[in-house]
Amino acid sequence: MLRPPLLASGLVVTTLLAGCSQSPTPASENPYANGADYPWTYTRPDTQLTSQALTPGENTLFYEPILSATNGWGPLEIDRSNGEQGANDGRVITLNGVTYKKGLGVHAGSDVRYSLKGTGASCVRFTADIGVDDEVGSRGSVVFQVYLDGVKAYDSGTMTGSSATKRPSLDITGKQELRLVVTDAGNGKDFDHADWANPRITCVASAQPSLTLGQSSLEIFHKQSATLAATFKNVSGAVDLRLVVAEGETSGLKLETTSLILPGAASPQNIRISAPDVPSDYSLRPGPRSYTLIVSQNGIDLASAPVTIKEKLLLVQTSFEPASVLLVPGTRPRVTLVVRVSPALDSLTEISAVPYTQGEEGWIQPIGTTYGDGGTMRRDYEVVGDLPAFVNETTLGFYAAASNFAGYRLPGYFTAYTYLAVRKAP
Repeated sequence: MLRPPLLASGLVVTTLLAGCSQSPTPASENPYANGADYPWTYTRPDTQLTSQALTPGENTLFYEPILSATNGWGPLEIDRSNGEQGANDGRVITLNGVTYKKGLGVHAGSDVRYSLKGTGASCVRFTADIGVDDEVGSRGSVVFQVYLDGVKAYDSGTMTGSSATKRPSLDITGKQELRLVVTDAGNGKDFDHADWANPRITCVASAQPSLTLGQSSLEIFHKQSATLAATFKNVSGAVDLRLVVAEGETSGLKLETTSLILPGAASPQNIRISAPDVPSDYSLRPGPRSYTLIVSQNGIDLASAPVTIKEKLLLVQTSFEPASVLLVPGTRPRVTLVVRVSPALDSLTEISAVPYTQGEEGWIQPIGTTYGDGGTMRRDYEVVGDLPAFVNETTLGFYAAASNFAGYRLPGYFTAYTYLAVRKAP
């Protein structure tokens, strides 16, 4: 009789097959005559997929719900030999005269899967006694196999009813799925009654994941990036990262390092954060802002750490070189629009001189394109306008437009405009 811990899965298994149950056939007869076949499958309903009950110490698979199973001769049996085609028709699990209270009675070909994702525990070892059950005497021939995360970790070789009991002991540290397979050894399934006797999973207490930052505060220039040193402990595999600003705050930051693959041991990492924008309320609140860096896995938050980040404005200076020109009849003076950025941008960006008012339109024309680097950008212009007869000099106002960098004209920079003095030759 099944114990309460397995009712969730065991009850489903029994109900599914009660209607096709047949009377057990003595092992001395040949129930496989004339190609008789009674395959069986089971898949745990999605509504019952919950965390395993695996806890620190030794866990018997009796208490763990089966995720899916197939069996070659009626349903697999819990704490019984396979028996025949019906449910609950097995006998006491017996291998070479030794009886077992716990185990799985299966029949080739069989495939049983378990999750190794416990609650508060990490699984480290799987052990079981394996062999062909005594109920078939010396008959039967099978191969036991164990797969961990889809990779075969153990193969017993061919075992018959006269083979000695074997006891595989496998390291399952860090594994997520256990798959127990029994094949017919390639010669058909007659009398292939196989036992996983006293199957056990040993687990240790899981250390809590942690995230420690190498600094509590960070400064990042607008349009630049910076790295934040972070150490992850007791976290392994692929993880996701996100940077969350404090409630009620605005942010111009972008987390560039959004995923990592961690080894499990203490793992120092550099987390890259960029500042493509400036907070919308920067002119009112230019100071540092509070953030939280969060690490998650499979949609579950594992650990977090606070950090204060201040976004700093770039120093942007604009000018014409030379700052004044002399208008000589028949000539077109040349000037260069210069935009200096500190710290420098990663690369050159196009700039242009845009008239401040309609009065400045048509005064200058560009020659070629922008040249220089991300720290100093230059573009040449010809002065093509002329002063009225009654005006000897004037000052023209322009602002420097920079592609992909318009944000520097937000309040707080104060350096967007530049001027060009123009006067007539004596």
